[in-house]
Amino acid sequence: MDKKEINILGAGISGLACAIIFRKNGYVVNVYEKQKNIGSRFNEDWQGIENWSEDIDVLKQIESYGIDISFEYSHLTSEYIHLGKRKKLVNLEQSVYLVRRGKKDGTLDKSLLDQARKIGVNVYFNSKVLDDSIPIHVNATGPKSSTMGLAKGIKFTTTSNDSYHMAFGVNIAKGYYSYLVIKDGHGTIATMFNRKLSGRADEFLENTISLFADYVDKRELSSGKKFGGYGHFEIKKSPYDPNGALLIGEAGGFQDYFLGFGMRYAFQSAYFAAKSIIDNQSYEELVRINLHKKMKHSVWNRSVFEFMGRFSYPLAYYSLTKGIHRFKYFR
Repeated sequence: MDKKEINILGAGISGLACAIIFRKNGYVVNVYEKQKNIGSRFNEDWQGIENWSEDIDVLKQIESYGIDISFEYSHLTSEYIHLGKRKKLVNLEQSVYLVRRGKKDGTLDKSLLDQARKIGVNVYFNSKVLDDSIPIHVNATGPKSSTMGLAKGIKFTTTSNDSYHMAFGVNIAKGYYSYLVIKDGHGTIATMFNRKLSGRADEFLENTISLFADYVDKRELSSGKKFGGYGHFEIKKSPYDPNGALLIGEAGGFQDYFLGFGMRYAFQSAYFAAKSIIDNQSYEELVRINLHKKMKHSVWNRSVFEFMGRFSYPLAYYSLTKGIHRFKYFR
């Protein structure tokens, strides 16, 4: 079965997905991860894989790459949209799949690791490649800096009923949005905000908690685990690192600049990186045709949102609640 050896830096979503694709095409695959385990950035919190930017369902797309969707997921079909004291339950036809991130069974990260190991991918933790003795073909090392919004939130266990919320407002999430997801006893409450306002992170989170006070128990939040994060977006002139390795996932800047979603890009860039080597195609061309167009749309959406200033929040609220966009608005 084995053809030749592929070495990948990083055991995140994109790195493991890429490893699975290569291995299923007959390559010896080694993945080097500097952390001691997968999902070190996450706490089994709920996150969303966007499902509006293309006509094909994102889970079917992932399966078409040869990756099993054996992780826990839930199709988000309805959600409360909030703007101040106003709220409305909205039916969503094609929006988001919720998945959990982290190292425990059922999470997306653990599922990919198990799949990779089952088919013979070699995954080395606590490993740093410091010299040229191991040629690196794919760089999936994640974001190095923030060019997008910052996030702060709490992951908690709860007895509350399943509930899904998204909120807009200058005092809760300036520049982006806040959200609350409660499913199967697991809760995530978070705010995403302009990275220049990092000093107001606690303020935004407390205001978000107050906004969602009818749906969460503060005693449960107090025993939860706080987390933070950021995203990196960049339409690079070249999708290769200085050593010639193919950049995938957030290492390549593949994100949605408007709303901050990146997991679909992680899978897609992993697939195109593997395809470029397996089929001897130009990775740069595959990225330009299949990913950069969507990324440029997200830049346009972000520019319009910021140009509208204080009117951007009611615009987003009414667009969502009136069904104007059907999530195609964000294309």
